[in-house]
Amino acid sequence: MRIHILGICGTFMGGLAMLARSLGHEVTGSDANVYPPMSTLLEKQGIDLIQGYDPASWIRLRIW
Repeated sequence: MRIHILGICGTFMGGLAMLARSLGHEVTGSDANVYPPMSTLLEKQGIDLIQGYDPASWIRLRIW
């Protein structure tokens, strides 16, 4: 399943993203503030991140 998470760099949403990834889901996310340490942890898990919420930038993530 493909899952896109808004607010992914928050503690709860980032943890949820890593859990979904560990279960084999394809996970992407976007957040107004993409910064370490959460962004680094997510990228190491193979989760693509987008800064901001502009739907035009989601095209490269193939979320639909």
